[in-house]
Amino acid sequence: MSGIFSKPSMPPPPAPIEMPKTPVVDQVQIDRDRGDMLKRRRGRAATVLTNAGGAVDEGSVATKNLLGM
Repeated sequence: MSGIFSKPSMPPPPAPIEMPKTPVVDQVQIDRDRGDMLKRRRGRAATVLTNAGGAVDEGSVATKNLLGM
């Protein structure tokens, strides 16, 4: 029976995959971007409207005004 059927032919193996090259790192650009990020970064301390000693002034206390009065 093996004389009637021949062995299946194997397809050729695929070509080897070329690995991507490592990117060139521009250290000057990285430092500039990091400095820009630090300049733009704002923390919770930037939103506080008082100094370390407490409130500078009492501020205004607004009352609600009814329309028509």
